[in-house]
Amino acid sequence: MNPNLLRKLKAWRDATAKREMVEIFRVLPNRAIEDVARMEPKTREELTSIKGIKDKKYYKYGKEILDMVKESLGNDKIDSRQPFFPPAGQAGRNIILPERQSANRSFRESEGNSESYHSSLRETPAGREEESTASLDFSATDQKEKIYSVSEFLDHLNEKLTSEEVRLKGEVTSVDEREKVVYFSLKDEKDDSVINCLIFRYQYEISGVKIKIGNEIIASGRPEIYKPYGKLSLKTSLVEVAGEGALKKAYDEIKNKLEKEGLFALERKKSLPELPETIGLITSSKGAAIGDFTTNLGSYGFKIKFIDSSVEGKQAVFDLIKAVRQFRKIKKIDALVIVRGGGSLESLQAFNNEALVREIADLNIPVICGVGHEKDISLVSLVSDLAVSTPTAAARAIRESWDKAFEKLNRNEAILINSFEKYLYESKHKIERISFSLNQKFENILQRFTDAENNFLKIVKNINYAIDGARHAVDDSASRIFSNYSRKIIDTKNKINIFENAINASDPERQLKLGYSIVSFGGKIVRSIKQVGKGDAVDIKISDGKIEAEVRGVGK
Repeated sequence: MNPNLLRKLKAWRDATAKREMVEIFRVLPNRAIEDVARMEPKTREELTSIKGIKDKKYYKYGKEILDMVKESLGNDKIDSRQPFFPPAGQAGRNIILPERQSANRSFRESEGNSESYHSSLRETPAGREEESTASLDFSATDQKEKIYSVSEFLDHLNEKLTSEEVRLKGEVTSVDEREKVVYFSLKDEKDDSVINCLIFRYQYEISGVKIKIGNEIIASGRPEIYKPYGKLSLKTSLVEVAGEGALKKAYDEIKNKLEKEGLFALERKKSLPELPETIGLITSSKGAAIGDFTTNLGSYGFKIKFIDSSVEGKQAVFDLIKAVRQFRKIKKIDALVIVRGGGSLESLQAFNNEALVREIADLNIPVICGVGHEKDISLVSLVSDLAVSTPTAAARAIRESWDKAFEKLNRNEAILINSFEKYLYESKHKIERISFSLNQKFENILQRFTDAENNFLKIVKNINYAIDGARHAVDDSASRIFSNYSRKIIDTKNKINIFENAINASDPERQLKLGYSIVSFGGKIVRSIKQVGKGDAVDIKISDGKIEAEVRGVGK
């Protein structure tokens, strides 16, 4: 985490909240502030992929936030004018998923879509979300006081449109599949009205529906006006087939495909662990399934790691995939349970999604699926390691090994009690026989113990005497050592004085004071006439200074 950026963001949020006269959480919640400081987003897509910062927040504060990140990083690589659509498979890579997700959050928030599935929600002081009342009204006062530029007007429209989640049914009239985005158009069967749509590739693949010209589909998403051309499109987040017959056909196609790949084979299914302790649970906190499951678990002290997820309709697939991926990261889970009540083929669409089936197939922990059904068993049930029809049955499957263990424990307890009573009866007489013998031996042992105690006390006294003697010896040794040390010091001082006198007697400086001198040439003492010649400059050192001289001649 970037601590400097975090401080700047908090100071900016406080100032903004004060200026707008609102609580600071209405500007940005703490979690969003911390994620920005940790992820250091450099583009619009990276910023809007952070939980709590959707398009409405971006239009209002996005440029300021990106500028602060840019200033903190000290480079010019951040562009706050990025296009609206994030590159599929890139944005949102660094999102850290919480262990428990909100039922009002969709999988798309963490997968990089710059919009939230529930962007019509706003945060409250308690951290919950409520529906926004945003509309497309332009008051007369606004029209008089503000003149919009075209860009500002389109931004304003998009800000309002982000809250309009819709589901459209129509006939596909065109399809253009590209690397990251699939463009298509839908036509109304009544009056041939047409709307252009687009869906990101990863959302298209999760939807599991092949968009073909002539097919009737249901597209869920939000309207958006693309700024460069002012063109209205439906930014789609999910595609469904329309009609019960089409659903059955799609179900059969996916089932046959996965069955041929061996995903439903018995040999790949994992066995439930004996006596599981920690259970992962995916279901809706608002449904009856969670109560049925937990109530029937029994009192075995299971640790439940619960992730709240929507389970109704095809749109629930994003929540379910996100939850499964979170459990892949959580360690020490003995089994994962996915439950919901029964329902029609349409309401169980999410559990017949190919992407979700593959996510479950890749898990390395056993999966129990308790999803009710009418006629066709869900594909999630087929790929799971154990499929049951109700949440209650799933709970019983979890506790089955514990029930058997307790039954076996009760049987063994009865056998142990009977065996113990028999052994106790036989042992009672044997104990009585040896009791008298033990009493006599105990008296002997007690006497030996008393003797040993007296001997031990004598030894302790002797040890005390020895310690006292050693203490006196140590004291005497200390005195002798100190005396010898003092004598050595005096001897050493005398030797030092003798050496000092000898050194002084041999000091050349002392000879100089007696009238001698020292001649040097080139920094070396002259000891022979061979070292100098006529005209050489020599230094003559005497007791009180130095004489500089020139050699006039040299002779023996």
